[in-house]
Amino acid sequence: MRFQISAAFAGLATTFVSSVAAVERLEVTVVPSHVRPYVVRAYTLPGVVVGTQIYRFPVTGPSSDNAFTLISTAAPASSELGVLPHTHLEHYENFYCLRGRYNLWAPKDGNNEGRVFSPGDYGAVPHNTTHTFQITDPFTEMVGVISPGGLEDLFYFLGTANISSKTHSPFVPDSNATMPGGDSAVISSLERFDVHAKLEYNPPMSFNENGTTGSSEPWHNGANKLAEDASTPFFVAKDYGPKYLAGDAKNGYSIVQPFITSIQSDGNFTEGTITLSQPQQGDSNVTWNLPGHTALEVVDGLVKVEIDGYPEVASLSIGDVVFVPAGKTFSFWAAAAFSKVLYVGQGDDTVDSRLMARAKTWDSPVFPA
Repeated sequence: MRFQISAAFAGLATTFVSSVAAVERLEVTVVPSHVRPYVVRAYTLPGVVVGTQIYRFPVTGPSSDNAFTLISTAAPASSELGVLPHTHLEHYENFYCLRGRYNLWAPKDGNNEGRVFSPGDYGAVPHNTTHTFQITDPFTEMVGVISPGGLEDLFYFLGTANISSKTHSPFVPDSNATMPGGDSAVISSLERFDVHAKLEYNPPMSFNENGTTGSSEPWHNGANKLAEDASTPFFVAKDYGPKYLAGDAKNGYSIVQPFITSIQSDGNFTEGTITLSQPQQGDSNVTWNLPGHTALEVVDGLVKVEIDGYPEVASLSIGDVVFVPAGKTFSFWAAAAFSKVLYVGQGDDTVDSRLMARAKTWDSPVFPA
């Protein structure tokens, strides 16, 4: 009888171990080719080499069911343009500065708009908007969001090599690497990737003391406004755009700074930053279950994420990304006193839209003391 009980227990133990082993790991080193929750660490993904620039894709068309692509571009300074001027007719492109500095131009309808970007700055490049950029600091990292997803195929085509670093270096410090920018004949042949060359555009290099060209609008010296439609390019300097405060001291504050709402994207996606305070010990975390896919990239502090069905609680630091599919319950919270995420949400019912629905307008980039 004792033997039978032991055998039964062993069978249950084997079933339990097999069940645990069947649970897929949340952290990955290769982005999945299908939709599932996952976490990727900064600089751990294989990269694509385009001149001196290294492109990594924490979220791809296949991993998001073509909702959006999230791109990390790390590179040294260059005396040349990072890409020749062009437009996209089907894709809405968004630029966020994570590290360093770069110049971004997005002229349209006679306005020759350009900005000097520093960390936290954002630029919107809607459909049919000429744009180009130039990296100006020794270590610069751009975070790009493109809707719909799939434009990473362009960089796979343009790449001259793949790179995987044992030290996870953001880019290769190679003084002999070819300069970025591209060949005019090559960029003119890329229309199948929704890249339409605008080689006649000559970006102005004379930025005024405000870091702008062709504009007297505020940049790092006054309030920045979002566009009133989905076709106008615009820029938002760090902490100079609209801000909304949600939450309270007990459960933790959230400051939402939207870049793209349903108005600017025709309801296709939202993007912006959420600054988080630490919830008090013992309080339960807010859970989310959304009808569209969500991606969060940590841009300041330390953030913890928990996703239903996965036993581990992921701790994310700067540059780490989590992707959560539609319909999956998850929570995220600040593990450091002052933490911030860049969010991307599919559709118009997203983390930020729900937070702003119960928030109040706020004048400061920090939460109450």
